Amino acid sequence: MKLFKAFLLLLVFVQLLLAQHLWQPKASLQQRLLTSSQLSSREKFDARYYRLEMKIDIERRQLSAKTIMRLTSLQNNLKTVTLDFDSPMQIDSIGGAAKAFRRENGFLVLDLSSTYKKDQSLELWIAYSGNPQVNGSIAFVFDRMPDESPYVWTLSEPYGARQWWPCKDTPTDKADSVDIVVTVPEGNLVGSNGLLVSVTTDSVGWKTFHWQERYPIATYLVSIVAGPYFHFTDYYHYSANDSMLLDYYVFPEEQITAPQIFAEMQDYLDALSYYFGPYPFLKEKYGQAQFGWGGGMEHQTLTSVAHVTYGWRYLYVHELGHQWFGDQVTCASWHDIWLNEGFASYSEALYAEWAGFRGKRPGLEAYLEYMNTQLYLDDGTIYIQDTTIFSEIFGRIVYDKGSWVLHMLRKVIGEDNLFEAFKQYLNDQRWTYGSVKTENFKEICERVSGMDLEAFFDQWLNYPFYPKYEYEWTTYQTPDNKHRLDLLIRQTQQQTLYIMPIELRILFIDESDTLITVQNNQFTQQYSLNFHKEPIHIIFDPDNWLLDESKEVSASQVIKGSGFHRIFPNPASGKINIELVYWQQEDQPVEVFNVLGQKIKTLWPYHRIFNLHQYLWDGTNKNGRPVGSGLYFLVAPTIAGSKAQKVMLLK
Repeated sequence: MKLFKAFLLLLVFVQLLLAQHLWQPKASLQQRLLTSSQLSSREKFDARYYRLEMKIDIERRQLSAKTIMRLTSLQNNLKTVTLDFDSPMQIDSIGGAAKAFRRENGFLVLDLSSTYKKDQSLELWIAYSGNPQVNGSIAFVFDRMPDESPYVWTLSEPYGARQWWPCKDTPTDKADSVDIVVTVPEGNLVGSNGLLVSVTTDSVGWKTFHWQERYPIATYLVSIVAGPYFHFTDYYHYSANDSMLLDYYVFPEEQITAPQIFAEMQDYLDALSYYFGPYPFLKEKYGQAQFGWGGGMEHQTLTSVAHVTYGWRYLYVHELGHQWFGDQVTCASWHDIWLNEGFASYSEALYAEWAGFRGKRPGLEAYLEYMNTQLYLDDGTIYIQDTTIFSEIFGRIVYDKGSWVLHMLRKVIGEDNLFEAFKQYLNDQRWTYGSVKTENFKEICERVSGMDLEAFFDQWLNYPFYPKYEYEWTTYQTPDNKHRLDLLIRQTQQQTLYIMPIELRILFIDESDTLITVQNNQFTQQYSLNFHKEPIHIIFDPDNWLLDESKEVSASQVIKGSGFHRIFPNPASGKINIELVYWQQEDQPVEVFNVLGQKIKTLWPYHRIFNLHQYLWDGTNKNGRPVGSGLYFLVAPTIAGSKAQKVMLLK
């Protein structure tokens, strides 16, 4: 799902609106989502198949429907089935294995006519009717096209499917297949997932469209559009002898421009297939359908988009990228939504590399230029803590910083390894066409690269902001007529240490240059580099492979005064870095006291830069034993004017 960047100035307002009105107030939704007895009941079965039969009176805004489902029991003695059905519609009847029902706080609880054993299958159905639309919601919408023709569209991510059909509404449980059978007044068309297998017309002016989705699908990716659309098709030739249907539904006013603009879809598919492997639903189709929300939504095999314009090229690429990342493999939890949105956003940058961007020819330069459009330097973590609010799940961080994580990973493990990891991740038989977690992608990247990536994923997904670097350097000529460059890099951010490779471009006096990479894994780290000619300048991270801030600090610039300069991180769960300023030639101590005034350790500097002395406290006492969590005090007893500093240990 993506809101087009032209509307970024409106994004905050839109998110606030969505948070307040789109689904449920936070407390209400939290209560509905986290009712333990209902959740445990919902985990007792596997949803294998759905058949949605719907008769939609578009003018009267009424829906008469029946959902048939096949389930497999995951336990012995299964007596009830709990479904999500948070809808204003009424239940008309039930049948199959269901004998009675009750509605409880957004759930539909069905008592079964028999008791089922583990691995035993059952089929049941629910008939229901009414108007599913809720004010302010976009799950199921009766709307009007620009020419005022009435039509219907849906957008169910993340919790909207339950508003218009009873289901097990979680991305962790994909149905193996779905049939969507929609009857509408003659003169209207219906677009949906998979392939259209039949269209029939009855004698009283109603037409029925039967769509079949035979790939596994999450409930939030099931969608329909219905109305007097202009419909046209094309074909994607993915080999000399094979092709796939391209299927489009647009407002009648777009019937001239849409075929021209959507002709680029061939190139989008070529590009993403090159990077990720074959389009995952080749046996069915890909298409786009216009709807009334101001962005795009990756409904499986039939993306929904608001507008038809060349200016939305990268939004179309984004939603196409979701067919791999979001549809073929789907985040198992909304906490990990970056696995959908970050990867789809990175698809945009890869397309820029494929096709060129802002006048730059296809290649790495165009790619790097596009990555700069996704720069994210704000607060927040990619791992989403609170998944009860729409705007928390779909904040800009999971799109742009999520894309930057992949960008940086490309540098860390190498681009060949990254693209191989994409393909292995998508096609691993443990989860292909299923649900995934960040740990699954991390495992594949480690296997392909042979590297331990625990620190990389932890620092970028679980902490806010980014590293802030200060660096300083000096050069001198060695006795053997070589030139030595001494470089000091400090990380000054208050959060975690970032362990990353850093590229440096070294410029020499003869106007030549070289590119080197140093591994940075300490808050303060010194490097010595030898060259045959004199270095005169350093460019830090010249191609922007790091999400960071960097600043050169002149080596001749000394810190004024005396006393404690910086203490970080504080609070800390591990080691604490301490910087103390003084001019004495002899090393001076820093003493650590507890809240009782007892001295527990004396620290001595391990490094000095002019008048800046660096210390490290590892959270132990003088005997080397770890101390407990709590408040401690640092004192520099021999430094005049130095004030005691508080530090907090959290273990």
